[in-house]
Amino acid sequence: MKKLTLALFAIFAFTFFACEVEPSGENLEATAGKGKIKNNSVEFDFSEECLTSEAILYAGQNIEVGKVTVSEIGGNYLITYEITNDEWCITETHLSVVNSPEEFPITNAGNPKNGNFEYSDEFACEKTVTYEVPIEKGPYIAAHAVVECVSSSVETIVANLPETLEFCTVNQGPDAYLNITIGEGSLAGSYGAWCIDNDSPIQLSNCYTADVYALNEELPDSAFEYPENFDLVNWLLNQNIVGEPSVSSGEAYTYGDLQFAIWKLLDDIEDESCAECNLGTFTSGHVDELVALAQENGTDFNPECGNVTGVILISEGVQPLIIPTPLDCNTCEETAWADGCDFPGNNWATYFQYD
Repeated sequence: MKKLTLALFAIFAFTFFACEVEPSGENLEATAGKGKIKNNSVEFDFSEECLTSEAILYAGQNIEVGKVTVSEIGGNYLITYEITNDEWCITETHLSVVNSPEEFPITNAGNPKNGNFEYSDEFACEKTVTYEVPIEKGPYIAAHAVVECVSSSVETIVANLPETLEFCTVNQGPDAYLNITIGEGSLAGSYGAWCIDNDSPIQLSNCYTADVYALNEELPDSAFEYPENFDLVNWLLNQNIVGEPSVSSGEAYTYGDLQFAIWKLLDDIEDESCAECNLGTFTSGHVDELVALAQENGTDFNPECGNVTGVILISEGVQPLIIPTPLDCNTCEETAWADGCDFPGNNWATYFQYD
């Protein structure tokens, strides 16, 4: 009986001590350290040279959008992000300046943690951002940014214009001198067009082949009497004039008023009454007002997002036309890095050494 009691006690004691759990923190800490690379064990490739005081700012790895420059003033660096590509702007910046690349905030895999960089800001849309940083922080600089682009602009529209196209005339008015349709290509759609040379005819319900020009392109010699006034015409096209009240009479401007004003800006008009111009209703006072408004406000006009830009259609033997093409701007976003040496991780982030 005594032996049985001792045996039961031994079994109970073994069970009690065998079920005791070691402190969880110690065990987890030991497990967490196994097989992981610590930041200070990531190897940087110091055979690369990236000494510079001006680094190209690349978006999406290969789009040059600007530069990051470094200068010194009073014991500090002036580190400036500058966007030089008109179609981009800065919405975020993250900047780290250290004595050695190993000091950059990085992941265990060697990728930079730009969210942990010492200097950061957010912006609506900036072209230039400058930081003042003590020189004693070190010569190694990682400059990250988030940049936003405009996917439709005057430049992108011009780049995608066809050399020629076919358009068909439909009718006149009430909002444009001539309504046309373009069936194919990047300009396919319906447009309210305006005549830009009073000396040539054009027929309704007819189709024509036209050469296509942007306003900033070189136009055929002697095609227009006053081509220097296309900026004024472009300004008028953006004012939604037709149907608005005249500043003097209070009566609505007509498409005839606007068409005659365009002719006066670009062409020599011999008959001020324009009796055979097929303009519909127009008022000489309104026409002169529009010309004066364009001359006062339209010099060097450059359309922006939400505006329209004129595209010129020139067909042999008929009136050349200008069509207002919308600048429907859509934004896109890219990450950007100042060019230099690669971080040891598997992304394309880079840093440079100030020299």
